Amino acid sequence: MKTSPRPSQRRLRQWKRRQRKKHHVGEFQELGFALEVRFHAELDDAACDAWLDALIEEVERMGLAYGGGDTGGFVSTWERGSVTLAQRDALLAWVRSYPGVSNAKASELLDAWRDDSWVAAL
Repeated sequence: MKTSPRPSQRRLRQWKRRQRKKHHVGEFQELGFALEVRFHAELDDAACDAWLDALIEEVERMGLAYGGGDTGGFVSTWERGSVTLAQRDALLAWVRSYPGVSNAKASELLDAWRDDSWVAAL
């Protein structure tokens, strides 16, 4: 995945509010987190569908969005804004309590528009 480079602090100070908003930087930076899940045993198709349905239902209930697969992906907000640490911790606790999950990890909050370092970890 190719991401646009983060503008320098000097350039950022020169940009008008409209430009910072368009490029999701400065006060308009949006944060999300990577989610990685491990199961006790490999899931069959029905169990995988049930897991993803439950995960997406919980994510949407929290006002968030999920992109990824059954063992990991990225969580951000539907609307403009950032995921909070409380939302990250609540979703992580829910995932860990799901039957069949042996381990779950969430990354620190990352720039949802520019930081794709989490992809290599999956």
